[in-house]
Amino acid sequence: MVDNINRRNSFNLAHHYTWWAFFIVIGGIYFAYFYPSSLTACISIIRKLKGRKNPIGVYFEKENIDTLDSKSELFLTILSSMAQEESRSVSENTKWGVQKRFQQGIVHMPTTFFLGYETTEDGEIYINEEQAEVVRRIFREFLDGKGCPRIAKGLTRDGLKTGKGNKTWTSDAVYKILKQEKYQGHCLAQKTVTIDYLTHKRVRNRDIQPQYFVKNTHPAIISEETFEAAQQEIKRRSLMMRDPDNKYRQHFSGHSPFSNQYFCGECGRPVIRRRLTSSRKGEKYYISAWQCRVTAGRDPDYKDCKTSYIQETDLENAFMKVVREMKGNLDTVIEEARQAIEKASLSPPEQQRLEELNTQIEAITDRISDLAAKESATRDAIYDATLRHLIYEQEILQQERDSLEENMQEQLYLEKQLQSLLDLLETTEELDDFDVTLFKKTIERGIIYKERMVEFQFKCGVKRILCAKERKTPKKK
Repeated sequence: MVDNINRRNSFNLAHHYTWWAFFIVIGGIYFAYFYPSSLTACISIIRKLKGRKNPIGVYFEKENIDTLDSKSELFLTILSSMAQEESRSVSENTKWGVQKRFQQGIVHMPTTFFLGYETTEDGEIYINEEQAEVVRRIFREFLDGKGCPRIAKGLTRDGLKTGKGNKTWTSDAVYKILKQEKYQGHCLAQKTVTIDYLTHKRVRNRDIQPQYFVKNTHPAIISEETFEAAQQEIKRRSLMMRDPDNKYRQHFSGHSPFSNQYFCGECGRPVIRRRLTSSRKGEKYYISAWQCRVTAGRDPDYKDCKTSYIQETDLENAFMKVVREMKGNLDTVIEEARQAIEKASLSPPEQQRLEELNTQIEAITDRISDLAAKESATRDAIYDATLRHLIYEQEILQQERDSLEENMQEQLYLEKQLQSLLDLLETTEELDDFDVTLFKKTIERGIIYKERMVEFQFKCGVKRILCAKERKTPKKK
């Protein structure tokens, strides 16, 4: 500890320094010496003090070091290095203990600023129903087609508070809630890691350290099915930025039922909404139409497309015409959907491999839990190596299982969408006017071709194509 300032050559410190500057210098030395991450700053400050016209010395009473002594810098460097090594050892041991608790399924979930959850005095996590309803609303509106900015605007307008008690919502806050796996009752541990024990800098854990997914750690606000549907929708909207061939870019919009739903069948670019002006009997009127953005002159990278526009009312009428036809031929719809489901289903060998992977992963997980449950006073190299090998093997098997389960999720998705379509067709009686809800819940995408031909691709795998509006041919004389 710095207990004394050694003044040489009758140097008057008060004459050259104000008192506040004096305390800043002394505080800097104290902090730099006792926190090894500031070793360079410590030596730098001492050198500046020694290099003055009237040198200032710092005397460390406990270590009996006078910085005006020629050997002091060497001693300070050695002591700081020893402190730094001790800090590193403490950091490694602490990290090892935290990872061991993760392996045992013990996670730490603070709820101070966590929307939807609170903690009792005994440490038990429970649901705050008033806040949980805000979380459910966010997921519900997102799956209904709203974007994060619109959801945030609505929450702000209604005066609902964030986890920190703010009344102003941002799209980023909404997005983070949609990506938060804890709302389904599970916890992903070690999302961030400390990469430097000196600066304590934390970064996102991108393949730096193993992560631990612990299930059923606390009550769930939303179902796993809802959470997975939201992740699929996030992925779908993210893919809108680019098509597989890197041909175009676009942004998600939920202002119109047709936004981000139609694409050009000739060039593959998105179809955009336009406000066109027409005239009838000398009077101007406006119409809403959908046209390939290349044809509309909105794509600077591509010019060669001549697809004509289709009026919005014609697209609405074409969709309702398809729905009426499907309602009258449900057996055909079911058969076509079943074929799409069968095509997406896992083959018998793939299904068998998935079961084998589940068994192997479960066995490795049990071995990791048993090994992590063994208390050890000191770190054992063999223990650590065995544990790392098991975790690595678990990750390899998990990747293969995730790939197969993704294919299986496609099958389950098609089955769910088929049942949803059948229920909607059965409960919807009036099929004359355009039904926005029916369109949003059943259509995956629409393709607009030349001659105003439109293909509707339903979420259950069924496709229908028809002419939205035929051209009027002049009568023969």
